[in-house]
Amino acid sequence: MTGTAAGGISRPPGAWHSGPVNGRADLGADVVVIGAGLSGLAAARSLEARGRRVVVLDKGRSVGGRLATRRIGDARLDHGAQFFTQRGPEMAGLVDELRAEGSLNEWCRGFSEADGHPRYAMRDGMTALAKHLAADLADVRVGTEVRSVGRGRGGWQAMTDDGPVAGTAVLLTAPVPQSLALLDRGGVEIDPGIRPALDEIHYDAALALLVVLDGPPALADPGAVQLSPGSPGAGPFTFVADNMAKGLSDRHALTLHCSDRVSRACWDDDDAVVLTDLLAAAAPWIGTAPVVEAQLKRWRYASPRSVWPESCCVAVDGDEPVVLAGDAFDGPRVEGAYLSGLAAATALLRTRSTATR
Repeated sequence: MTGTAAGGISRPPGAWHSGPVNGRADLGADVVVIGAGLSGLAAARSLEARGRRVVVLDKGRSVGGRLATRRIGDARLDHGAQFFTQRGPEMAGLVDELRAEGSLNEWCRGFSEADGHPRYAMRDGMTALAKHLAADLADVRVGTEVRSVGRGRGGWQAMTDDGPVAGTAVLLTAPVPQSLALLDRGGVEIDPGIRPALDEIHYDAALALLVVLDGPPALADPGAVQLSPGSPGAGPFTFVADNMAKGLSDRHALTLHCSDRVSRACWDDDDAVVLTDLLAAAAPWIGTAPVVEAQLKRWRYASPRSVWPESCCVAVDGDEPVVLAGDAFDGPRVEGAYLSGLAAATALLRTRSTATR
């Protein structure tokens, strides 16, 4: 894809596309980044700023991962991450960039209780945060599924349907079980001192119910509520948000995230059955507003249950390293995923193969 990508972002020629570009995969990269979510994009941006050659691969149709926005008719809804906070200094520069371009909206400072930390939403949806980070990257390949990661000539190879993508180092930012599966299929042995702990990182699943309304929902300001599973009135939901209230949609549209227990219980059920049951459970939040349309989204790896004790993990050490990063390494928050990507870039820059260029 060249010219202007989705969301109106100007892309340099040959970037953010499907498949290899001008034989670049044959030439190899300093780092192959697998996953164009927040961690992967933050790491790639940091590495390229220091002169490294980076290729980013993602199986999705666009960048973002769980930074996901969907249009239903004339409504727009975030159906993955709903907002982000900036509590430490590392993300301050990014927040300043987003403010300067006018793409950031301060939604509120808490849902049940104010804590002083702004909850930021993107005016064009949370996927716009990923697009901002990807805008200036040299080589982002979407629609490119990686089948395995293994040793190749002069480093590593990420095997795709379009052929191998070579790199001196590899950064995997997919959910940990998926990253480990790629390494296993490539015959990569991880330090036995850390592999058992990586195998113990599990994720909660989440069903997202998306509901477009012809009128306001029964939600008080700021138009969202966080719920503890099993708490009175929560029903199957852990978070309910009106996308109009946070400045994204031109009409009222609810995103309702289900708990892990409920999501797993009906994961394989027919969509129509699940929608009927969840819409009934959502009645207290919908109120009297007529439902225009409802859809369902499944997130198999919505949030890590446990977090690795460091911001990233060097799974294969040495001059040609393999590093794991993501929200399982710095906390299940947008800011945590961003910080993990920065930490992974720092770890990669310390190795001899990528230290100087």
